[in-house]
Amino acid sequence: MRKSAVFLLAGVLLVLCACRPAEEETPPENSRLLYFLVPEDDGQGGDRLQGSYELLGLPEEAPLLEEACAVVERLLRGPADGELESPIPIHLNVNLVKLEIRDRRAYVDFSSEFRQLNGVELVLADYCLTLSLTGLEGISAVSVTAGGRSVAQQPKQIFYERDVLLSTMDDVLQTVEVTLYFLNNEGILTGEKRTIELYEGQTLAENLIAALLEGPQNRELSRAAPEDFQVNFVKVENGICTLNVSASSIAALPDDERAQQMVLWSIADSLYSIEAVEGLRILADGEELQYFKSVPVESVASRPEG
Repeated sequence: MRKSAVFLLAGVLLVLCACRPAEEETPPENSRLLYFLVPEDDGQGGDRLQGSYELLGLPEEAPLLEEACAVVERLLRGPADGELESPIPIHLNVNLVKLEIRDRRAYVDFSSEFRQLNGVELVLADYCLTLSLTGLEGISAVSVTAGGRSVAQQPKQIFYERDVLLSTMDDVLQTVEVTLYFLNNEGILTGEKRTIELYEGQTLAENLIAALLEGPQNRELSRAAPEDFQVNFVKVENGICTLNVSASSIAALPDDERAQQMVLWSIADSLYSIEAVEGLRILADGEELQYFKSVPVESVASRPEG
């Protein structure tokens, strides 16, 4: 495994005063402060985000969920005055599929077209969504998915307002080369080289798993894990990678033991392409597993020799 790390330090700090409209602007009654993009040619340095007070056309006592949906729909359409741009390019034809609010978190699920966003464009979209939705009383964090699944190379799974306000624009801190393992046409695991971008607050293991579950770029390969396979979190400490998966995902694995092996080995081999990972633990909703359904976890507990 060859590892490359290129530090790209950003120079512009994104702070609230740089994003808000001018202080002398009087907000229209019943308006909401939403965040859009300054056209790239007009942006100064990295200050692409700007607030705009928008009328959503809702009754004064509209439920929080209805208000949140209206905020996202307005972000998709763009601001009323047309001077700013939607954070999600209109030509992509992205639609809001579902929005839920649980425990003060807004779970926003877009149509699959949202996956066309990557790199800085994806970060900007996440930031505009986060700042706009956390401005509503009752929402403190935002999760963004497409087609019910996380988006590869997304900086975080859950965004808080502070993540945006304390971050820098163009927050790419590292690019790291890894190998993701998928099934070829013969059902054999095959490595696909991938360059992973890391952003502020993101870990390599998190981003690798998100990319693995997103699927291969090579159309001749396919993912080993089922489409609904869910990972709760992944972290690396002192060389040991801990992967916490959904217990329902373990229960839903195919009955065929070889198919189970392919899922486990796909995950393990991909994680071991990270130079710092020497061992692997697997949990199911926080409970350590001895068997990945039928396959002993011990078989992947240590980095393979050679």
